[in-house]
Amino acid sequence: MKCPHCNLDLQPHKDRGIDVEACPGCHGLWLSPAELDALENEAFSDEEGKGSLYLVTQETVLKCPVCSSNLKQFDYRFFDLQIDFCPDHGFWLDKDQDNQILEIMKGEEKRLEREFRAEDSWAKCINNLRSPSFFSKIKNLF
Repeated sequence: MKCPHCNLDLQPHKDRGIDVEACPGCHGLWLSPAELDALENEAFSDEEGKGSLYLVTQETVLKCPVCSSNLKQFDYRFFDLQIDFCPDHGFWLDKDQDNQILEIMKGEEKRLEREFRAEDSWAKCINNLRSPSFFSKIKNLF
């Protein structure tokens, strides 16, 4: 397989314990969908909370290392991080985009934790308002 940017042969590489293909020139990484999922799981393993990866894409001039068709590009999880991908084979990450993905996923995990805590607090508040003791206290005020 060839690097989409440098046209150098991709080399087997371990990134955070995940077997990927890496370019010795530009240090980009080629990941299968399962490998990208494993990378995301390093920061955020809740599959249901991850959401969709891409909705809007645009074609690029870069070639898929597997099938040589043009890669497409999308904004990763609607953040300002453009990732190239082949719909049939995988994802091309430029140098350090793996770190950016982990930062995004850590932020998503924290955001969901805050939402769950807020929802839990609101539910407790509503339950207190519905409790008989609350209504008794209101009744005693009048």
